[in-house]
Amino acid sequence: AVCSTSFFGEGLFEYDLLPLFSSTISPYYRQSLFRTILESGVSEVRSDRDKFSIFLDVKHFSPEDLNVKVIDDFVEIHGKHNERQDDHGYISREFHRRYRLPSSVDQSAITCSLSSDGMLTFSAPKVQSNTDPSHGERPIPVIREEKPASATSS
Repeated sequence: AVCSTSFFGEGLFEYDLLPLFSSTISPYYRQSLFRTILESGVSEVRSDRDKFSIFLDVKHFSPEDLNVKVIDDFVEIHGKHNERQDDHGYISREFHRRYRLPSSVDQSAITCSLSSDGMLTFSAPKVQSNTDPSHGERPIPVIREEKPASATSS
């Protein structure tokens, strides 16, 4: 299985630049920094024998703010919300993510859902033969789920 995690919208921390400092940070602060990173926008890609999945933290976006589409062998996810008030003032957010789909993905069976706690799940089964001629551009609807992502296990 292939798995990767990336973070977006966050700045660099001192320990990103100088790994030696990370060992000198007390465990209390290290745990606090780790929690902060986990609460930021996390992207995880899983690809195993039967299924390809993308998990993306989009808790600041509603389904109307998200656009998910497949273009040839890529899935593109775009999120944008207009300026709104938060605890610190006003903020607007926008992101673009693009992922290459494995050639064995059944593009006609792609699903995309948004959990109540803001986790976008893009999922597609894999097929044994890659003779799927349905490549091109196709929008993928985002379905709102009433349960949080932590309640579903993959």
